[in-house]
Amino acid sequence: MQSSSPSPIRVVIAARTSVQAPLRDALAAAGIEVAATCGDVAELVAAIARERPDVCVLDRELRGGAFGATAAIATPQRTPRVLVVGGRGSPAERRAARLAGADDCLPSHIDAATVAAVVAMLARKEQP
Repeated sequence: MQSSSPSPIRVVIAARTSVQAPLRDALAAAGIEVAATCGDVAELVAAIARERPDVCVLDRELRGGAFGATAAIATPQRTPRVLVVGGRGSPAERRAARLAGADDCLPSHIDAATVAAVVAMLARKEQP
């Protein structure tokens, strides 16, 4: 009997160009599939419809606004999960991200391994 390996975690990254490559490289190094990278909210919405990712990683400085993008893609079914990266990580920033519908928010100075670990954790969470 053949065992099936779990499907890879699929991620869409929506970020400024300078942030895309480091995020993509960190996630790929952790075995996470980057299905698409986007530079603005319109590209993000199209990529989600096309790629059906498990998690979206949004740059807080995304053209068009990360919190607006989060609100646009957050659904009651909670697919995909949303991680906002950027800022100082203050309680107010985390609260704003969560109010917009993000599952988590990490400061910009966080290391790549932590971003990958949080993405994996979010992908494993049970859907409500």
